[in-house]
Amino acid sequence: MEQVARQLGLVKGNIYYYFKDRQDLIFQCHVRCMQTSLEAVDAVSAMKTGPAERLRHLLVRHIENIIGSEYGGALLADMEQMKPAQRRRYVAMRDRFEAAVRKLIAEGIAAGEFRQLDAPLSGFGILGAVNWMPKWYRADGTLKPAVIADWFANFFLHALKP
Repeated sequence: MEQVARQLGLVKGNIYYYFKDRQDLIFQCHVRCMQTSLEAVDAVSAMKTGPAERLRHLLVRHIENIIGSEYGGALLADMEQMKPAQRRRYVAMRDRFEAAVRKLIAEGIAAGEFRQLDAPLSGFGILGAVNWMPKWYRADGTLKPAVIADWFANFFLHALKP
């Protein structure tokens, strides 16, 4: 959490001026990350391209968001550290995002852009891999978020194609 606070320009002495407690800080960072990803869901739903291109765009934005934003580091904190009401609110947002991914996969299958496969399981596989990225990504590494996002989006789409 101290890393997130530093990225936000907060010093240890004043961090709780902005947040009620550690649980609130974790919750707010999770929510901010998910809001950005849900904005990407809204943006791709307005696109006039096929499901594969929309899914690619969504995955790129989501990956860049969780490994490139100042809030992504908080995703390493377990949701169990949130208060129950906070967890319910966040899980509802997360479920909306996951449903959008599954919907794009199902649309891609129906359009013949993806092979016949289980859309929910495919979505879980993709998002499970993406959600692990904050564990291994290093901001001081040689690969930047945009490169990683582009590579993985292409990798996932290739796995879905006929």
